[in-house]
Amino acid sequence: MNYSWLPGLLLAAAGIVAAHAAPLHKYHVDVADSLDRLHVRACFDGAAPAILQAETSGARAFLEQLKLKPGEQARLPEGDRISLQGIADDGCIEYHVKLEAERGGVQSGGPESRWAGRDLLTSIGDWLWRPPLEAGEIEISFRMPPGVNVSAPWQRTGQAGNASQYRLGSTPVNWPGIVAFGHFTVRDIAVAGATLHLAILDGPPPQQQAWIEHWIAAAARNAGTLRGRFPVESVQVIVAPTPRGKGPVPWAYVARGGGPAVHLFINPAHQPGAFERDWSATHEMSHLFLPYAVARDSWLSEGVPTYLQNVLMARGGAIDEREAWKRMILGFQRAAKVGPGLSLVRASERVGIGGLYQRVYWGGAALMLEADLRLREQSGGAQSLDTALDAIAQCCLGEDRRWTAAELMDQLDKASGTTIFSDVMRGHLDDPEFPDFKSLLVRAGVTVSGGEVVLDSAAPWAPLRESLMRRSETAP
Repeated sequence: MNYSWLPGLLLAAAGIVAAHAAPLHKYHVDVADSLDRLHVRACFDGAAPAILQAETSGARAFLEQLKLKPGEQARLPEGDRISLQGIADDGCIEYHVKLEAERGGVQSGGPESRWAGRDLLTSIGDWLWRPPLEAGEIEISFRMPPGVNVSAPWQRTGQAGNASQYRLGSTPVNWPGIVAFGHFTVRDIAVAGATLHLAILDGPPPQQQAWIEHWIAAAARNAGTLRGRFPVESVQVIVAPTPRGKGPVPWAYVARGGGPAVHLFINPAHQPGAFERDWSATHEMSHLFLPYAVARDSWLSEGVPTYLQNVLMARGGAIDEREAWKRMILGFQRAAKVGPGLSLVRASERVGIGGLYQRVYWGGAALMLEADLRLREQSGGAQSLDTALDAIAQCCLGEDRRWTAAELMDQLDKASGTTIFSDVMRGHLDDPEFPDFKSLLVRAGVTVSGGEVVLDSAAPWAPLRESLMRRSETAP
């Protein structure tokens, strides 16, 4: 394989320090014209790591051949790890991957290898065999076919012609993420103090691409109304079409592998206005206010963005205050009917069954509403969920580990100097009844009459309610 393209790319990578405290292993990836075939050459800095491993359990099935030493006959690993025993210092290995990406159908989970028209989404764990984190850092360089680009969640450190270079960072190997290859342009959008690296897949016409960019930027501004800026400095955003599903955004998720990323699968048949009023993009971006939480605590990891999606859309002007409260009330009412007698803890354990996600998401949102209003009342308006999440951002977003809800609630208590968050958690998590959102709304002066939301300015918590939806002076 000819790697004459590497010197120009390495010269283009400005700001990379020559000496590294930790080994810097270099991966060179050639992407075939078909996009689903990859040739990977991994060269190690000093002693080779003991093993390479992939995040996806089925990654071995995609390996076509593996060469550990020059002239060696191609072979495959025996298990889910590649042993590098006997590799010389500063040695290199090569392997070939043929991905079996999904085509058609509807996205039904997190990151997976899937075609989006003629562009390809790849689950990083399907093809990247990498050493454990403690074995050193990784620099990865892609050489693409003419007219093809790459979207990755990692920090881009160089660009030269059809070659791109990234530094992988320190997120754990088993954190899923997506790299996309295709005939798209990665557009860097500066908004709310952050850079959104946006890739719109499957070649939409220019007019459609323009309003998608506008929609994504508007959602980022909504998210920016909480802290006065977007929750992270840099985020990969991928928008891809999906063949069917309800609503403008039938499926979306956040990934953390390699860095924060938001992936949105859209039904482009909907008009631009439907996307502006849709909650999905603001919801997914709101996930980034919290560090990565363990799966069993989805009542918190989903409850926070479910609560914030309507609050932040109202602050950003996408919907008005009455519409925000109406959406919350309808969400609470639907969720209260799902899984009767099932506590939030038990519902979170079964979140993938039937419609239990409604009880989990909106039950968590009800807890956040209670904690937010109680903190605003106790502090005389000086503190809120906003200020507590801002403190979380300062202390904890950069930690590459998963957090439990109890740990995060302790941090929120510490940030507010109260026990409100842990008190709310202890008071509701094991309760078989859905959280009492009705009494909260009455105190806040939010009622429904004739299907319309009525706001009572004389209610005890009316000032708190008004401040909750008010656009901050520091908002972007």
